[in-house]
Amino acid sequence: SYGQYVTGSFDEFVIWERALTPDEIQLYYNAATGLPVCTTERVSMPPPRELDSSFATTDALSPTKAYSADRVSPEEGTERFQYPVTTDGFLESSLVLPNETLQHQTASNLTKNFLQTVGEVLALPSWSGAAEAATVVSGLIGMVDKVMIHVGSNLEGNPASVVNIEGSSPVADYSLVKVPGGSSLINYRFPSQGKSFILIPGEAFHRKTQITIVGLLYHTMHQYYKQIEPLHTKISESVLHKDHKITVMSYIISLKIEPPPSLSHNLSGSPLTSITLSHKLTPAQYHYALNKTNQVYLWCAFLDFSSGSAVWSNEGCIRIGGNISYSVCLCNHLTNFAILMQVVPLELEPVHQVALSAITYVGCSLSIVCLTVTLIIFGVLSSVTTIRNQRYHIHANLSFAILVAQILLLISFRFMPNTLPCKALAILLHFFFLGVFSWMLVEGLHLYSMVIKVFGSEESKHFYYYGIGWGSPLVICIVSVTSAFDSYGNADNCWLSIERGAIWAFVAPALFVIVVNIGILIAVTRIISRISTDNYKIHGDANAFRLTAKAVVVLLPILGISWASGVLAVNNYALMFQYIFAVFNSLQGFFIFLFHCLLNSEVRAALKHKTKVWSLNSSSMRNINVKPFNSDIMNGNRAITTPTKLNTWDKSTEFGNRMDLSAV
Repeated sequence: SYGQYVTGSFDEFVIWERALTPDEIQLYYNAATGLPVCTTERVSMPPPRELDSSFATTDALSPTKAYSADRVSPEEGTERFQYPVTTDGFLESSLVLPNETLQHQTASNLTKNFLQTVGEVLALPSWSGAAEAATVVSGLIGMVDKVMIHVGSNLEGNPASVVNIEGSSPVADYSLVKVPGGSSLINYRFPSQGKSFILIPGEAFHRKTQITIVGLLYHTMHQYYKQIEPLHTKISESVLHKDHKITVMSYIISLKIEPPPSLSHNLSGSPLTSITLSHKLTPAQYHYALNKTNQVYLWCAFLDFSSGSAVWSNEGCIRIGGNISYSVCLCNHLTNFAILMQVVPLELEPVHQVALSAITYVGCSLSIVCLTVTLIIFGVLSSVTTIRNQRYHIHANLSFAILVAQILLLISFRFMPNTLPCKALAILLHFFFLGVFSWMLVEGLHLYSMVIKVFGSEESKHFYYYGIGWGSPLVICIVSVTSAFDSYGNADNCWLSIERGAIWAFVAPALFVIVVNIGILIAVTRIISRISTDNYKIHGDANAFRLTAKAVVVLLPILGISWASGVLAVNNYALMFQYIFAVFNSLQGFFIFLFHCLLNSEVRAALKHKTKVWSLNSSSMRNINVKPFNSDIMNGNRAITTPTKLNTWDKSTEFGNRMDLSAV
């Protein structure tokens, strides 16, 4: 309503000992906005009680005096601060501060209230989320450092003992130390406790002169440096990956010493400043840092104000140790320090990219053809008794889900990210790939019910199977789309966003299915192996052991165990597992066709029977009595004779529960 907008920049801090009157506020407003001041009234700011120091009295403020104001501590002492601003509205690096001796209590109160005011500025919602927040915070840090070193320098010392002011505020932990000349310092650590600290060797101090030490450990400043452009830093290594932003991942710690300590210019020499900082990672940052497919770069850096603006630099600093939780650095100077992190995804060499793309295209194309043939065969044989059962219904649904998913996958390569068609394809891919995993889970549950433990009737299982196979993917997709629609198709491809965490809407269900099916496969394999062992002991049939391996190979495509190679493609052998993942999963449809259609004895027998019926019908031989086709393998019927050999694929009578190994 006043035509003025908050930009997030600031020019001064004024601490008054009382509330200003409306006229006084109007004077400051007119002066700050350039409006004429029409009054010559003197404005006096007396303290609530008599103090040792005299208070300044200012004339009516004019625009030229807009940024000069009295600052008074609540207890005692006054100072006059002037904060010139640049053309951008931010603080200049220089401050005009009086050189007056401050008593211990005065300096303590001034420090406490000054940092409290800084915290109030940081809490302002008008600029905390703005794009220029990092620039504002950098200027604020520079100003706080200068004010604090000025207070420390003017702190009244004691020639016989060390004067120390320590405290903590929401903004920072702070320490102001005045060491008399001639004192012996072994080492100095700030702060004295905690996992983040700076250590100065004793031999770096000038022992014959008075030493002023000011330390600050900022609690929240690092949160404003989440998207640092590599090109806007003095870290040459980061520019090599200029498309990947840098993040401050530790507290910002500052230590200033007057006179400056004698530190070695050579980072391999001594003495040097030792800095230990614990990392403050969000769960997402921790995940990216541990992901083996990412290269993590860590730098010991500081805010360099030498160019007039704050720029992150690592000149004169080196990281010598640490892990994902902390870093240890050595530097040959003192200033503001922090740990910077840049996460760069590892990129495959062009030859591997071409090879993996070729495998994906060829494998998916072959699978699409094979799955189409499989669905046609299942449809033609649907009238045959042995094919008209739950097992082949499940096979057909799984084949359909894989077929559509792989077709959509090949189509998605042709669309540009961040477009509406790409988002639509990403949603469809999410649904059908979830459908693939859901029907692989149904395959495992059906196998469990047939071989290990019988539960439910055929009708009830039919209802549950379709609910799991198509219902659960639909529910997950609806929840994901409504809560994170922008996470679809906004990265480098038409898929879910990894940075925003939406990928877990696919990864979590997939991992669950893989774990469950691995457990079912192990249980089924144990039973088959047990029967094979008994068969070998009774009849000496060495081929019985091959049946176990054959069963595992046949079950792998429909249970989706090969998808586990995608999870393993994040370690030191990532490239090998990426090839395994590309081969086996692009050819999943081909393996289903091979093991559950082409080489399946029931399907071959049904085709033979169907072909015979067609041949008889075409020859008009309707009077020939065609023996109805039935599957002894499926129904488990045998003539009532004494078997001479235990058939591994029969229903076992040696277990207390019913087992139908024809499901294998």
